Amino acid sequence: MLSLYPLTVLAISLGAFGTKISTDSSVASGRTFDYVVAGAGLSGIVVGTKLSAQGYSVLLIEAGKDLQNNSAIYNAELRGTLNDNPATDCNWHYVASDQNGTALPMKIDSGKCIGGSSSINGMVWYRPTSTELDALESLGNPGWNSTTMFPYMKAIEHNHPPSAAQRADGAGLVRSHHGFHGLVNVSFPVPMRIPAAQAIYKAAVLLVFGIPDSPDLSARKNSVSASTSWTIWWDPVAQVTRRASAAYSLLYPESQQQDTLTVLAEHTVSKVIFNKDMKATGLEFGSVIDGVLHTVNAKYEVLLAAGSLATPPILERSGVGSKSVLKSFGIKQLVDLPGVGLNLQDQPGTGLSALVQPANASSPLIIDNRNLFAPVISLLNIDELFGNDSTKFSVQLQNNIKVRAKAAVAIGAEVNIKGATELFTAVTNLITKDKMPITELVSESYPAVMTSVFWPLVPLSRGHIHINSSDPFAAPRVTPRFLSDDFDLKVAVQIAKQARALYQTAPFAPIIAELVVDAVAVNATDAEWAAWYTSTAFGASHWLGSSAMRPRKSGGVVSPTLEVYGTSGLRVVDASVMPFQVTSHSMSLVYAISQKAADIILASR
Repeated sequence: MLSLYPLTVLAISLGAFGTKISTDSSVASGRTFDYVVAGAGLSGIVVGTKLSAQGYSVLLIEAGKDLQNNSAIYNAELRGTLNDNPATDCNWHYVASDQNGTALPMKIDSGKCIGGSSSINGMVWYRPTSTELDALESLGNPGWNSTTMFPYMKAIEHNHPPSAAQRADGAGLVRSHHGFHGLVNVSFPVPMRIPAAQAIYKAAVLLVFGIPDSPDLSARKNSVSASTSWTIWWDPVAQVTRRASAAYSLLYPESQQQDTLTVLAEHTVSKVIFNKDMKATGLEFGSVIDGVLHTVNAKYEVLLAAGSLATPPILERSGVGSKSVLKSFGIKQLVDLPGVGLNLQDQPGTGLSALVQPANASSPLIIDNRNLFAPVISLLNIDELFGNDSTKFSVQLQNNIKVRAKAAVAIGAEVNIKGATELFTAVTNLITKDKMPITELVSESYPAVMTSVFWPLVPLSRGHIHINSSDPFAAPRVTPRFLSDDFDLKVAVQIAKQARALYQTAPFAPIIAELVVDAVAVNATDAEWAAWYTSTAFGASHWLGSSAMRPRKSGGVVSPTLEVYGTSGLRVVDASVMPFQVTSHSMSLVYAISQKAADIILASR
């Protein structure tokens, strides 16, 4: 395989002969494109490139920089060197707030450069189950199911099957669950990460949870434990592991250059422009450097692909949202759509470690100091996590659906009790009847320690995101409300206690020097575990739900064709349309959503 580096340099030099990437507002100001897209992250790039490949003129407007030659981004194993340097950083570092608007110590990671979060994420690749995708259709979204979604996941994937050596060190593959001819490279690392530690973790997971090692995280009906593959590929020329972000896969390579595609970087979208009939006719945008606002026209449609933390603020500044929110910032309401910004979800995680004996700390088979997150992932259902108590919790979940719905509405996280009840019923059934995993356990090692990272997979806690000012350059108020649901907190405490139990099993005995070095005492109460977890929790950066695809009467923001209710010529095409969390990392799902979105748009012409 050729090195990607010279291809990216060539893509820059092509200029007028291929995709145009610019920071000059004149490439867009006052001009007309067939489609105008807010955001050049994963979903914006997928939709934009698919439309431009059909000959349509497309503009992507991206608030972040073009950082294609930043080694901390293109070299997958240097992702840990990303920092707060404004010249090179690709992260919004949003501030999280509590329900009263008080800033929390936690910062929220979200991609702020071309490629979006696919430029800074953990690159983990596996897909959700058919059961949870089919549940999406059951919420009033015909045509959104596993039969329609899985082919998109295969189409985008270029899987590099593991070698015999990689298989010997833990890798596996079930070919029927993968694609081999797409543009996004997926592979195991060369060499495999911490193979001896992987074997120990898998043996301990079997003992504690009863889940055997599986050949493939994607080949599952519910629970699983297996080695991880990533959106990476080994570059034998440069001798580095390359990140296969959306930008490196679909935008930068010479083979993907398109004369009809323009990307304007370092410009923020302020709002959607509507005509008197509420048809979207363009976008208002500007540069944070000079604050000057410009407009660009869309011949056909305006597409919002700014993500779960940026799409709702664009809608609200455009006059689409809850009257109370808009009125507080002097914005005239054009469309009464109270679901905008509600139903916000992510997975709150933390971790704990055990000290490794000095004799083992220097073994690369156990600790390799490489920055490819999550070499082994285990997904556990309610029975495997709670054992004999699972029936009790299942009954409580079913009995409390209406109570949970009322509480979410009362706190301002859901629109109405009917819609909240529909949503919580679907999620509760996935947990209790379909036995979908409810927690993820990541098995890792870092210098001198073995570390487990974990989080509730399908949280019932719901937050919200709204504008904090009418200023388009002001950050929104993000209110995650992590672990505000009692069941989420029970899941968090139980997986933390069980993660500690892993290190007390026989497989770990030869290598562990000291049990847990960064958590609560061995005899801690559940209340102490809960306090520790909530004080150390961070988002897994799988944000979704804030522009949910649901019926309008249930609090939805977009229709099954992704059109924003009450408007025409305006669609949302990013992760914010997904109304509930899935049990995979979200990247494969967002690739499917955005490809399907492009096909819906093309079919409408």
